[in-house]
Amino acid sequence: MADAEDRTEAPSQQRLQKARDDGQIVLSREAMSFTVLLSGILGVFTLLPFLIPDFVHSMQGLMANAGTVSMVQGGLLAATEHCIIAGLKLVIPVAGLVTALTLTAGFLQTGFLVHPASLLPKMSRVSPMGGLTRILGGGTLPDTFKALAKLVIFTTVLWHLAKGVIPDARSMTGLTTSAILTKIAHLGLSGAISMALAQLVIAGGDIFWMRFRHTAKLKMSREELKEEYRNTEGDPHVKGRLKALRARRAKQRMMEAVKTATVVVTNPTHYSVALVYEKGASSAPKIVAKGMDDMAARIREAAQDHRVPIVANPPLARALFPLPLDSEIPAEHFKVVAAIIAYVWKLKRPGSRSAPIQ
Repeated sequence: MADAEDRTEAPSQQRLQKARDDGQIVLSREAMSFTVLLSGILGVFTLLPFLIPDFVHSMQGLMANAGTVSMVQGGLLAATEHCIIAGLKLVIPVAGLVTALTLTAGFLQTGFLVHPASLLPKMSRVSPMGGLTRILGGGTLPDTFKALAKLVIFTTVLWHLAKGVIPDARSMTGLTTSAILTKIAHLGLSGAISMALAQLVIAGGDIFWMRFRHTAKLKMSREELKEEYRNTEGDPHVKGRLKALRARRAKQRMMEAVKTATVVVTNPTHYSVALVYEKGASSAPKIVAKGMDDMAARIREAAQDHRVPIVANPPLARALFPLPLDSEIPAEHFKVVAAIIAYVWKLKRPGSRSAPIQ
């Protein structure tokens, strides 16, 4: 394993994917806390105003008939059940909203990753020695600074809120109950929004820090990058040998094709291009072999050995050489190639050699 100071390279996509498969993902707890706080504010100040009247009505009816509740025959049990149901009707919508938004925020952070192995208990998490090692190991130092920063930010926000609440509290003397409740609700909403904005700032910084630390942990050394490349792309030496082997086999197939060629057009020394054409075929003549210098000489030797006519035509050889193998000749060369093939077919002796057509 490479030392930390040797890991100077950004993690590869394969390493990032492996870390994700192992459950190592960026998950900001501060972002989750912000989601819980924001969803709680939405639930309390948007849902509760519609739920509280029914709850108050239920409680008023229960209190009005409290003296008539029978202590026997299940009267007390029915009253208790009525209280529990009324409370659940008040709590469940808010709790459901908080849960739904929190789960959504978590899935958005993790890319909808579910890693069951992360949910299994680990002895290192519950071991006193493991916890002491984590505390003294220096890895908790950034978390300590983060906690102190949160404390400073929230203390500052609460101090400014308190400075504004104290004068308002004095002015509430003599107000009606509904006016006081309205005033308290406004102060509560203002304070909750201020706390949510402060938590948003903290969450933004925490997400940046968590991503930075996650990338730093997955950094790789040059040796690790080379090893990964060898494992995924193959050893460069092996790839070189395979490439050479494929090239050799391609040359062998090309030399085999010379045996069945109709004619070999030459430069006459630098280029050799073998063409094949079947009588009566609707397609144009096709290039089945080509070579330059040494390979051109080998093509000429193979043509001589198998009695394939060789025709010297430097302009045509140079024009056909850049074309890929197994491609048909372009239309602008039809006339010249047709004349050469017609000349070849007129040869009396299959093994005879001829000067190039003028």
